[in-house]
Amino acid sequence: MRFYYEWGTRQLFKHKEELCGDSIAISRQPESVTLALSDGLGSGVKANILSTLTTRIAMHMLENEMPLSEVVDTLGQTLPVCQVRKLAYSTFAIAQLFRDGRARIVEFDSPPAIVLRDRDVVVLPYESRLVGGKTIRECVVDLKMGDWVVFITDGVLNAGIGGLYPLGWGWEQTAQYLEAHCHPELGAQDLAEKLAATVAELYADAPGDDVSIVVLKARRRLVATVLTGPPVDRLADERVLMGFLNRKGLHVICGGTTAKMVSRHLGQPLEVDLETMTPDVPPLARMAHIDLVTEGILTLTRVNELLKARATKDTVRFRTDGAAALLRVLLEADHVHFIVGLVANPAHQNPSLPVQLGIKLAIVREIAEGVRRRGTEVTIETV
Repeated sequence: MRFYYEWGTRQLFKHKEELCGDSIAISRQPESVTLALSDGLGSGVKANILSTLTTRIAMHMLENEMPLSEVVDTLGQTLPVCQVRKLAYSTFAIAQLFRDGRARIVEFDSPPAIVLRDRDVVVLPYESRLVGGKTIRECVVDLKMGDWVVFITDGVLNAGIGGLYPLGWGWEQTAQYLEAHCHPELGAQDLAEKLAATVAELYADAPGDDVSIVVLKARRRLVATVLTGPPVDRLADERVLMGFLNRKGLHVICGGTTAKMVSRHLGQPLEVDLETMTPDVPPLARMAHIDLVTEGILTLTRVNELLKARATKDTVRFRTDGAAALLRVLLEADHVHFIVGLVANPAHQNPSLPVQLGIKLAIVREIAEGVRRRGTEVTIETV
C-alpha cells in the first residue's frame, strides 16, 4: 500500500512584528515528503534569519540525499547557544515520511510531534542522544492510512498564558483539541486553519509569540483522468477508451462527442441535466461508471478563466455548473492526467464561434499550468 501525504501550514506573527521568527520548509520527493520546522530565538528579523538558516541547511542536505543522521549531526554541531540565556539560537523538528508508511521524526528543543490515529494521540517511541552537547530526540513510527502528524512551535503552547490558561495552553491541551477536531473528512489545511484560529482567539488576536503549525495527513493518492476529444485515428478509439477506463481514480469526460463515444462503448445511456446549465456554461450530463461528464471547449475555457481569477474550491463549493464541478475535481486531485484527442471537431471551425474553440489543446495546457501552480501534479497525453 502506497501512502500519499497531504499537508497544510499556518503561521501567526508575534504582535507588532512584521516577520515570523519561525520557518517552515516542505518538499515532496518521489518516495517521501520531507519537512523542516525551526523556531528562532526571540522574534522579528533576527529570529527569522536564524530559523530560515536552520531549515535551509536541513532541506539542502536532505535534498542532496544525505542521511538524516548526518543532517542532525551537522545542525547539532553548527547551531550556537546564547551565552546569556543558555538557549539554542534556533530549535528544529525534521521529519521524513515515506511512501511505505514509515516516518522518522527528529527534534531538538521543539514541542513533540502530535500523531493522531482514529482521533486518539499515538504515543511515540522517542529515544534521546547527545549531538554536539545538545540532546536530540528521535523516533521511527509506522503510520496507517488516515493518520495525522502535527508539528507546532512554542507559540501554540504559550497561547492563553496569563489569561484563560495561566501557564499557557500546553501540549496536552493542544493534543486534546486536535483529538476532538481531526475529523476524517477534513483536509490538512483545514485542520491547520482551525488550530490557528483557536490559538489566535486564546491570544485575543495579539499573539505574544510566533506561531507555526504544520499538519500532514496520510491517505491514498487521489488521481483524476480527464478525457476530452476522440483520437485522430478512429481505429484507436477502443484502445484509448480502455486505457481511460482502466486508470485508477476519478474519470471525467469533457465534450459531447467524447461522451457519446464512451456511452456507446459502455452501453450506458447519457442523461443531460438541464438544471445545471448557466448562461456561459452548458449543462452537465450523467453516465454510469463515469464520475463527471461536462461539455467540452466552452467548459474548459471557463475553468481556465476561473483559475486565472484565482478561484478556489471554497469559492465554487456550492455552484452546480459544469465549470465549477470540473474545477473542484482538478483542485482536489493530487494528480490529474489529461487525455486530449486531436480529431478536428467541425463545430469548432465555424467562423461565427469564438476563436478559442479552435485551440482546445492550448486551453488544456493553460489549465494544466494553472493547476500545477496550486501544487497538483499534471500530465498531458495526446491521441
